[in-house]
Amino acid sequence: MSGPFALYNDNADKGANFYDMLNKKTGKEVIFAKDFATSLKVHRFAYDNIVKSITEDNESSSTISPSLSLVESFDYLDGSKGTLHDKTAGGGYVAYQNINDIFANKDARLYGTVIYPGTSFKGRDVSIQAGVAVWENGAYQFRTSPVLGKNYETGGLWTGFDGPLYDAQDVSNTGFYIRKFVSDAPAASTRGTSAANWWPWFRLGEIYLNASEAAFELGQTGDATTYVNKVRERAGFPVNSVHTLTMDIIRNERRVELAFEDHRYYDLKRWRTAHLVWGGSENDPNAVVYGLYAYRVVRPGHADDGKYIYERVRPARFRRARFFRMANYYASISQDVINKNPKIVRNPFH
Repeated sequence: MSGPFALYNDNADKGANFYDMLNKKTGKEVIFAKDFATSLKVHRFAYDNIVKSITEDNESSSTISPSLSLVESFDYLDGSKGTLHDKTAGGGYVAYQNINDIFANKDARLYGTVIYPGTSFKGRDVSIQAGVAVWENGAYQFRTSPVLGKNYETGGLWTGFDGPLYDAQDVSNTGFYIRKFVSDAPAASTRGTSAANWWPWFRLGEIYLNASEAAFELGQTGDATTYVNKVRERAGFPVNSVHTLTMDIIRNERRVELAFEDHRYYDLKRWRTAHLVWGGSENDPNAVVYGLYAYRVVRPGHADDGKYIYERVRPARFRRARFFRMANYYASISQDVINKNPKIVRNPFH
């Protein structure tokens, strides 16, 4: 744990710090990165994924809608699981005073990775609200406006400028936008300028998690726990927050720390769990992309009027559950190669 590299910790705001670590070309965490420069070589990740209301180009849009499953994989800082509290034990809706209260006390990496209702980007508040929940005949009726940013007939925002919408290509479908790797530099989401933030390939956060997994597999649980806790402490967890380390904890840490850094697919393959996580079941929240839609309560005279409730939805845009075939664990060997060397054995499922 000594050497020239160190976890990025320059910003006291843990959520903003995690975003800055990958977006700002500073600090000692990044070991190797693909670099960009405005005058030489740029990329269009911000152009493709900027929040709709903050777009700087008429044709830029949001192509990535983070899933509810990912959002809930970020635990609470008290160590409890990250499942959001949208319903009571009896199945009733939990009403929150502020639209972002449901995300309070979460792992700070959530803020640095995902833009959720009630947060901001580039110094501007995002407008993520699916619609209004009107109390009628003893139940809530959810009403959404196809016109983004329009007010409801009784006043107040109806559907936000940033959606979400069930089936649209230029606005969030899940109620979340990606923050990680989306540059906040001026004009970064325009075609004329584009973005020049770097794309780290190796950084110390990953190295700690690699070391933790290797140590755990070797039975060196003390070292394995120390490495995991270093990464979690940077995310706002207390010192030594993990006492009894498990492989499930290590795997979840990799999911939240390295989200959108091109590790998840390959991690699930090498763990031989991809066919279980993406098993094709229409009822599995990991295989199916779900979202969480915020609705403003319209219930005059009631204590919940003006508060926010949340509905788990399956956006129409994501039509099929993810299905990982067993054959995907193996490479296909073409017949002409086998013909040249009959000792080569064809891989399973091919």
